[in-house]
Amino acid sequence: IFETNVKAAGGHVHWCRDAGEARATILRILQQAGAKTIAKGKSMVGEEIELNAHLEANGIRPVETDLGEYIIQLRKETPSHIIAPATHVSKAQVADAFRAAHLALPADRALGEADTLLAEARDILREEFLNADAGMTGANFLIAETGTSVIVTNEGNGYLSQTVPRTHIVLSGIEKVVPTLDDAAVLLRV
Repeated sequence: IFETNVKAAGGHVHWCRDAGEARATILRILQQAGAKTIAKGKSMVGEEIELNAHLEANGIRPVETDLGEYIIQLRKETPSHIIAPATHVSKAQVADAFRAAHLALPADRALGEADTLLAEARDILREEFLNADAGMTGANFLIAETGTSVIVTNEGNGYLSQTVPRTHIVLSGIEKVVPTLDDAAVLLRV
């Protein structure tokens, strides 16, 4: 039912047997869309299938837009925690990563406080959202009766990754499919 309703809404569903097939399918979608950049909301499946390295090796620049994931990406690390991926990184280390990556900004800018780091990340990532050729999110739920995906985010980056680029990919396991919106609402409360 989920696939039927996605198609009725103009979308496509790709069933992948393993990580390699998922990476190849995503790459094909992005290449067909002519995408050179992709703004990514947090997706644990993306981490599990090592998607970013595959995209980079094939000429597509992924940009993690969850703040913690963005910090980890700049530092070329893997997440240290499923919910707080950069919990092991100090403010000074974040500032160092920003100075190394955001070369168009003054080298002597003040980056000692969390709010200045956040403001800089917000400015940089806003441009990434606006210029991304494609967007990708995970899904907390896939609703069979409507063919829609549900994400829960506290930063808003998932919504921008879904709605701003002309191409949006949802990367999720089949275990996220629930029958109805009512079922998703009950699970969201849990």
